Formats: sequence, structure tokens, C-alpha cells
Amino acid sequence: MGKLIAQMQMSVDGRVSASDPSLSWQLWEWDENWDWDVDLKLVFNAIFASIGAILLSRPMIEEGYLDHWTGTARRFEHDPSYDFARRIVEVPKIVLTDKLSVSRWERTTIARGGIPSAIERLKSESTDDIITFGGTGFVSTLIASGVVDELQLFINPVAVGNGGSIFADRDSIALRLLQSDSFSCGMVVNRYALG
Repeated sequence: MGKLIAQMQMSVDGRVSASDPSLSWQLWEWDENWDWDVDLKLVFNAIFASIGAILLSRPMIEEGYLDHWTGTARRFEHDPSYDFARRIVEVPKIVLTDKLSVSRWERTTIARGGIPSAIERLKSESTDDIITFGGTGFVSTLIASGVVDELQLFINPVAVGNGGSIFADRDSIALRLLQSDSFSCGMVVNRYALG
């Protein structure tokens, strides 16, 4: 049985989005200029090499997530820093929604039903891990539903003040540190098991 991994970029003050949308606070956003060092890029690529599927929210896929990374994979076809983009294109994608009846995207299926039952079914049908990331609300709901097995938090060296949190309005959540690595670009990657 696979596990569900939620991966998020986060500020040191625990925000996954800034209240000020003009604030560019992540070392790497969706553009092609990322200030990550080589070791961190290798770790990121290794994470994607180990997953069997990507779980996405309907808004994220409709906002162009797959189109963006498909184009990136083509532009950087021979650049090893972008192995993850090619992996995004290759692996099956699952969109969790009751608002669509069929998928409009290549290698993508629709999963329906309540979050706990849909996710448990997906995990039981796979021996590989499933990774998800995306909007604050989507990941927060997955965590609150108790279906996330592991958090991978890419902590950027900046405090944004106010902004979205995947832990807002929650009782405490027990986390067990699995691994913590720091990189010369200032990023710290913490992996936690939930529960």
C-alpha cells in the first residue's frame, strides 16, 4: 500500500502563502530561475523519481499546472535539473473532484467521493507513494481528513508575516521528524510522519 505525501514550500514562520501577493518569497516558484543549489535539485529529483502518482486539486490542474510542466519538460529536455518535470509528465495524475465527469488531461483520471474514502482507495490500489501539493485549502483539508502520511516541508529562509497556513484553525497535530536536511541556498527540508 502506498502512502500520501504532501509537499509544500513554507516560510520560516509557517506560511505557505503570503497575504501580499506581490511578495516573491520562495527560492523557487514556477519560473525557470531557481536559486536552489545542485544538492537540493538532486534531492527534489529523487523525490519525484520515487513516486507513482500525483494527486491534484481541480483548481490546480485547471490553472495550468500540467501545461506548465509539460512545456518546461520539453524546453529543458536534456537538463538533469529538470528530471522532475519529465517525471510530472510521465506519471499518472489523479484529480480529486466531484465537479468533473471526465478528464481533459493526458495520463489523468478523476477520483470521486469523500476525501477519506477516495484517498484510502487510491492508496490501497497502489504499492507506490502518491505525492500532492497545491493550494492551502486543499492540503489543509487532506491533513484534517487524516489521510496524509508524510509532510515534506521545503522551508525558505524568509518570514512573510501574514499569510496562509496548512495548520490554521486546527487542534494540535502530532508530527514525528523523519529527516531534516539543510542546503547552502538557505533551504531546509523537513520530512515528518503524521500521527
